[in-house]
Amino acid sequence: MYKLSSFSEKVKLSLVNSKILFPEAEFFGFFVGKGESFEYHNEKLIKIKVTSMNSLKRLYKITKIFYPEKIEYKSYNDKRLDLGSTGIIYLKRELLEKSLKNYSLSFDKDKFPPFFKKDPLVFGSFLKGLFLSCGSVSVKNSYHMEFNLQDVKKSFLLDIVKTFRDLVGVKANIFSKDKKTKIYIKAKEDILNTLELIGAAEAVSELYKLIGVRNIRGNVTRTVNLISANAEKTVKSSMKQIEDIQKIDKAMGLDSLPKDLKSIALFRLENRDASLKTMAEELGMKKSTLYYKLNKISKIANSIENSD
Repeated sequence: MYKLSSFSEKVKLSLVNSKILFPEAEFFGFFVGKGESFEYHNEKLIKIKVTSMNSLKRLYKITKIFYPEKIEYKSYNDKRLDLGSTGIIYLKRELLEKSLKNYSLSFDKDKFPPFFKKDPLVFGSFLKGLFLSCGSVSVKNSYHMEFNLQDVKKSFLLDIVKTFRDLVGVKANIFSKDKKTKIYIKAKEDILNTLELIGAAEAVSELYKLIGVRNIRGNVTRTVNLISANAEKTVKSSMKQIEDIQKIDKAMGLDSLPKDLKSIALFRLENRDASLKTMAEELGMKKSTLYYKLNKISKIANSIENSD
């Protein structure tokens, strides 16, 4: 069974080595997930902090494709949060905006780029960067995928959710608390579709196998529960019938019963564990007929009880 972190890391590792399709869109996913704009010595900068060296390598690799200058970065161990090796890259905002001006990317996280909404591959590249920076998948007890975001405008989030729905048919939801927000997906089919969209082929294959095993286990459990419930019902029904018969026998004797009811009563006393179906077959009658006659025995027993 996969734990939350292990399966998420397996997905991220497969994404780190995946084909680069739209580096600008993927970069923007990284930025939306863990990036921020700030000023240093009167110069506007962009920094993106990631909690995985593999993610940092991927981010560095895709950024080099369109960023004209040398990329500054640093890595360190975050002992306080026990995150292991983490890293940050620093970029000049002006150069970024100039390089990406054709894509209408807003580094204020207030407007979702229109062209992301038109092409599933572009949207998938954006989601790939978003997942590598702030995403996780849980398959431990149930299925849950989420992207944890900070300082993102609500209209921006609603656009992402709408694009999920309209472009790829995935139902995503938003949860907000304080300044933290997450977009999450619950249905396993939608999680599989999202993993396929971002190019996590190995993780999709693993998840398909896991879902198959769980479905088999679920079917077995339901079958066992049904058998147990039916067995319990049979036992309770048999005990009630025996109590009724014993009550009649004690009060007036079984010979007082009509011949057909007497034979049923005697058979039940000798076959206490037999199901209604088995009794009907052995007595050579329909199940509905046997049920009717057992009800007549029960009514006789109730009349004795009421007369006391």
